[in-house]
Amino acid sequence: MKAATIFLSLPAPLLGLRGGWLGSAARPAALARSRLADAAPAARMCSAPPAEDEAPPKFSTLDVRVGRIVEAWAHPDSEKLFCERIDVGEAQPREIASGLRAHYKLEQLADRLVLVVCNLKPAKLAGFESNGMVFCASSADKGKVEFVDPPEGAQPGARVLALAEAAAPPADVEPASSNQMKKKKLLEKMSAGLRTDAGRVATYLGEPLVVRLDEDGTTGQCTAPTVAGGSIS
Repeated sequence: MKAATIFLSLPAPLLGLRGGWLGSAARPAALARSRLADAAPAARMCSAPPAEDEAPPKFSTLDVRVGRIVEAWAHPDSEKLFCERIDVGEAQPREIASGLRAHYKLEQLADRLVLVVCNLKPAKLAGFESNGMVFCASSADKGKVEFVDPPEGAQPGARVLALAEAAAPPADVEPASSNQMKKKKLLEKMSAGLRTDAGRVATYLGEPLVVRLDEDGTTGQCTAPTVAGGSIS
């Protein structure tokens, strides 16, 4: 017996309707392209604006103080380092390591006044825990490295500020915490602006670094002994 046909050909008018009932593979792709095109302007509108250049930190971000070296010795395990105990006006002197043995003799450090960055995280230098950094000026070729000196009459513990900050109330010159200094790399961001000028005056972004010497607001400038136009670090 001949098998009966169970699939029938659709008439042409119904073939046209099939696409409307069932859709087609082409339509979702076209629809997706259309939706992406519509979304593109909105995405551009919602995107974050380009970041503006970040303003450099103020000098008072650093807690720089006048210090007096009360004791110094050669690091036993490093040919480059001196170890110093420095009075910065706190209950106890700070212990700090400085890579200056190529530039100073040990006897030149005794009782010397220096500038100390006090709000840095402690760091191990050849196994010695250094609790701060001493500001030094360096010539362009790094052949000359020397302490930056506070002005005559400055006392241990006195704050070093940029000239425009010297008369500001304490709340306006609050230094960053040691955690902020490390997390935000603040000293690194400031380093390019720390220099001595042609007259050997220590500056930040061209502004002299000073210490208040009395209650009347008299200030004195911090200077390098010989290095002009050098970097400070």
